[in-house]
Amino acid sequence: MALLVAVALAVLAHVHAASVPLVRCSMVSSASQSVDGASASQASYTPEGWYDVRLPATVMAGLLQNNVYADPFYNENLRSIPEDPFDVPWWYRCTFETPQAATSFLTFKGINYKANIFLDGAIAGNLSAIVGTFRHFDVAVPPTPSGEHAVAIEVYRPYDRALGPDASSELDLAISFVDWAPYPPDSNMGLWQDVILTSLAGPVSVRHPMVTTTLPSERQAMLSVLCDVENHGSQTVSAVLRATINGLGSFQQQVTVPAHSTIVATFDSKYYPGLVVNDPDLWWPWQMGTPTLHNLTLDLDLSGVISDSITTRFGIRTVSSELDSRGHRLYRVNNRPILIRGAGWSPDLFQRADPARQRAEFDYVRHLNLNAIRLEGKFENDNFFDLADEYGILTMPGWCCCDAWQRWSKWTPEIAAVAYESLRTQVKRLRIHPGVLVFLYGSDQMAPQGIEAEFLKVFQEEHWPNALLSTASALTSPLTGPSGVKMSGPYSWVPPVYWLQDTHRLGGAFGFLTEGGPGEAPLTYESLAATIPADTMWPMGDEWSWHMGNPLGVFRNLRFFTPPLYARYGPANSAAEYLYKAQVSLYEGHRAFFEGYSRNKYTSTGLIQWMLNNAWPENLWHLYDYYLGHGGSYFGTRKACEDVHPIYSYDDGSLWVVNSLYQNYSGLLLSAIARNLTGEIIWAENFTVDALCADCPLQVGQVPKLTSSTTYFLRLTVTGHNVDTINDYWLSTKPDVLDWDNSTFYTTFCSSYADLTALQRLPPVNLTIYGGRQGPGYYIVTIGNPTDVVAFFVHLRAVDDRGEEILPSRWTDNYVTLFPGEARSVYVQFPLDSPDVSRFSYEVYNNVA
Repeated sequence: MALLVAVALAVLAHVHAASVPLVRCSMVSSASQSVDGASASQASYTPEGWYDVRLPATVMAGLLQNNVYADPFYNENLRSIPEDPFDVPWWYRCTFETPQAATSFLTFKGINYKANIFLDGAIAGNLSAIVGTFRHFDVAVPPTPSGEHAVAIEVYRPYDRALGPDASSELDLAISFVDWAPYPPDSNMGLWQDVILTSLAGPVSVRHPMVTTTLPSERQAMLSVLCDVENHGSQTVSAVLRATINGLGSFQQQVTVPAHSTIVATFDSKYYPGLVVNDPDLWWPWQMGTPTLHNLTLDLDLSGVISDSITTRFGIRTVSSELDSRGHRLYRVNNRPILIRGAGWSPDLFQRADPARQRAEFDYVRHLNLNAIRLEGKFENDNFFDLADEYGILTMPGWCCCDAWQRWSKWTPEIAAVAYESLRTQVKRLRIHPGVLVFLYGSDQMAPQGIEAEFLKVFQEEHWPNALLSTASALTSPLTGPSGVKMSGPYSWVPPVYWLQDTHRLGGAFGFLTEGGPGEAPLTYESLAATIPADTMWPMGDEWSWHMGNPLGVFRNLRFFTPPLYARYGPANSAAEYLYKAQVSLYEGHRAFFEGYSRNKYTSTGLIQWMLNNAWPENLWHLYDYYLGHGGSYFGTRKACEDVHPIYSYDDGSLWVVNSLYQNYSGLLLSAIARNLTGEIIWAENFTVDALCADCPLQVGQVPKLTSSTTYFLRLTVTGHNVDTINDYWLSTKPDVLDWDNSTFYTTFCSSYADLTALQRLPPVNLTIYGGRQGPGYYIVTIGNPTDVVAFFVHLRAVDDRGEEILPSRWTDNYVTLFPGEARSVYVQFPLDSPDVSRFSYEVYNNVA
């Protein structure tokens, strides 16, 4: 029997029947006002001189809501914001009402870093108890005659920096951006996640549900439903716990919960035969199938009174991992192998999470043809993980490197307790999500055996159903064995041949790379122009470097990117020329990165591009920028990860077709055509692909050594059976030569470079472009080259009536090359609330370089 699919996609995980977030609150610095918590937490208190803030909000986010500082992301404005105002506590104050005769409590889902909490004139939690960025804290709300309440929270900042002269002594287990971005001046102190008010009709609540799956085959699933039942009252309570799953019916059991305690209740298919599901609708990562979600409702019945009821979504699926014969970590979903192709996530620098933006970013992840996101120490809100479930995107949450989370030798018992309870909180909230693949409880390094044992104990106690990883590096745990993964970089530019030429040393296309990639990612011209003043655009100066990760980090400027760019493509004479050439290099480099790992599956088992996005506008590590603009790295990645993809191997000239879908193909045709810079064909051959198996690569041909043109184009096309794709390369007869003995953790330098400078001598060209609306927010755009000149790397844009690019946008293809007389049609889609398209425009390498 197939389960009915949940259609209420707006339902969030773990929603209580009577839960609401506190949104409109106030905030003030203890340096500007002397605040007494007992007084401020009275409903009658008047917060004069306090800032009105909308929660959740760090202190900086609250100040920006009130326009206290000029845009900190523009130019070097962030430098001018002092840190001293955040060395003192800040107060938050919220008022709310509760129903009469209800059991009510507040849940603080993120306090950074520690706090005193006052409620209705009395202290409800002090600094020794309310500590830990990633913990949830419940505060009971006693009834009042009026039902009116006030809560005041005195928040203290964390000290948890990864870089700097005093960093090693900072031991708060909080949020660090490591070398990704400058430090936020407030260190993200404040109420950075939701504050939820829950009111119950009785004294017991249902908490932290989960559904686990045993999958003997894809034709049958055995489910187990588990949840916590908490008694908030002073007397033992017996109730009927009822679980209802759409399409399966309801199951119930009697539970008895002692006063002020929590029990774990389980519905197991061994005892509830209705939880054995034949022909289940499984949850799959989106390229493997449909990410089907089902509704689960849990309610507690006290003699006809529903004390609590929650609704959540879950997926029927299993995840597992194993070490293959080479010792590489291989992941499976529903017992099928999957090549993990993902990227590293960064939240906003001030932890501002917008639901519409989150959805746009998940649209991008799928549009990039990726299947995973790694969150290193950045635990996003519930909506983020709900979206991952809905979109069929796997997530890899875990602790951060390089900061207090990795300074185990300095942990006191109190710090260790915060670590374990932080883990417990995250395990309880994440275990319901089918998108969660693995939890990395170590990053660059591995925790000492004693600490690892305590982590593993928490996972066991809280019934963690997914994979675990002790470290992101190639290390061996005495408790769990070899990690089977590597964290060998690179993090800066390397030539396209790197990924296939490196077969055993570093970050090449073998094994599972937990972080790495082609490195720097200069912004497009439009994005940089939105970030720094016009008079600082050229020549490159400090303004460019300020938007390059953390100024204390290795990657604080473009010194590893510019020399190879100039050597291979020629020097730039303007910001426009530099940034356009940079997009060419980024497309080439990121395409080769993902192509290498795709061609070598399952010798390669996974890769995490470092990174997906940025905390603010910068020229480092992204596939799309903070403005949701996309350049060469985006479209090179999208091209490389398309469903059926032709590949030219930079190491040996072999030609491959990679199938990323889980279906077989036959009767495909690979066409390979090489042209010189005038567009003249210098070699061509067709290759028949009689059989292409599901989820596999296939070598189909070879490009001969071509010498008639020092720089040339190679076009690969695959057609047949609803496949029609074009992949254009620009190549040099002079190879990039890697100096393997001159390797660091961040790059392998070259002793000589490919020569692609002839591309800048392509004549200027005038193209034709027109677009037509196909439906709401959906257009077809045709770009034509009526000339006898090759139009190289044509960038298409849609602009509004102000001349600004419409973002976010999802183009089926971009940065295309058009040979003489050729035209290409592509499609673009925008959110329905986007501005109207005023016109379509283009840029082309010929006219910029």
